[in-house]
Amino acid sequence: MPLIINVPALITCNAVITGNVTCGGNPVEGAEIFFSDFPEDVVFYDPNPAISDINGNFSTTVTVLPGTPLVSIDVNATTVVSGNFLETNVGTQAECPTVECPCKFRIGVQGNRAEAEVEIMNQGMDSTLRGRINVTAVQCFTASTNCNPAVDNFNVTFRSGGTTINFIQGRRIEIDCIDDTFARVRGTALGTGNLFQGLFEVLIEVSIGPGNIGTWTVLANDNMGHTFSTTFTAPMSPITSIGECGVQF
Repeated sequence: MPLIINVPALITCNAVITGNVTCGGNPVEGAEIFFSDFPEDVVFYDPNPAISDINGNFSTTVTVLPGTPLVSIDVNATTVVSGNFLETNVGTQAECPTVECPCKFRIGVQGNRAEAEVEIMNQGMDSTLRGRINVTAVQCFTASTNCNPAVDNFNVTFRSGGTTINFIQGRRIEIDCIDDTFARVRGTALGTGNLFQGLFEVLIEVSIGPGNIGTWTVLANDNMGHTFSTTFTAPMSPITSIGECGVQF
């Protein structure tokens, strides 16, 4: 097909759509690709239109309207190349549920770094890296007895030699807590560094054991063949607090 788009099977709040446009088997540079969806007003595209590069590749970030329950949609892409109208449609599902605050937490690694072994997949190639990692997350946290839904951030940074992998500006989809010893956040974050780029779904979990030692798990996936996973142990930051809404720490 002269116009191809790659759409995740499920879009949860945010995702990246990529694609390629050709003419006579040759890549088309500078084509304007316009996006729409049915039903309308469910997702928004940035940029729209997207502009193809020298290889005919293009991408756009889709954002699902907050409060959208699970719904089936068709993503439509169109362009005009050498006077020819090109169009393609891909069906998918989208959702962005309203995020509540069932609990609140502020977690981090002591000293802002720990040793970790990371399994990654990059362009279909598996590899293992060992380096230094830092994980922080602040969700619904306030020093009062209340929860504040506006507090929403998590970040992961990892360095191994000359390789850097970061997941920044994290925004939650859901969080969980168990007593004051377990915290979990799942959401979306921007992949940066010299290995991964674009929007990822990220899961962070920590279980706190004796001696204030946390067992951390971090998983990330962009649904396009790039993954990051690690489990490591490290002392918890002194600022760590996990609790229910309405409970004074």
